[in-house]
Amino acid sequence: MMGRTGEGASPVENPFAAGSTAERLYELLARTDGEQSVAELAARADCDRVAVRETLESFAELGIVTERRGSPSTYERNDRRFPRSEDGAAVLARERSLEELEARMDVLVDRVWRYQCRYDAETPLGVDGRTVDITPAALADWETARAELQRCERARRLRLREVVSEERI
Repeated sequence: MMGRTGEGASPVENPFAAGSTAERLYELLARTDGEQSVAELAARADCDRVAVRETLESFAELGIVTERRGSPSTYERNDRRFPRSEDGAAVLARERSLEELEARMDVLVDRVWRYQCRYDAETPLGVDGRTVDITPAALADWETARAELQRCERARRLRLREVVSEERI
């Protein structure tokens, strides 16, 4: 069954490299509801079916999607990974000071960097699970840290705009 575009969906944190199959699929999943086949997702994301299948398999391991085995298998996004409430960066910008945001970013940068060094990859999708021993929990933690870092970076930019606006008044 083809998913329909979700109306009113808020911006979604996308931790994947710009222009990658993973980024395209993540953005597409953020805007759609329902189960979709690899062929449907590949066509809608304008990506190669093999790359889409491989990416969806890694997304399933990370808990981003749920695979429904069948003929053909279908995939559905995990709504817990795609919140539809207010943008997290706006909430952080309201609730945290610039200093608190920067301190949290320091912790997250260190966490992401340690994963990159340990697994010799820029992102979890760059890890070759056939040659490197990494658990799904570690992959999920790495993705979570990357997403939170991006959210904190956007919140910091929002806070900096507020500071600049206040200084002009």
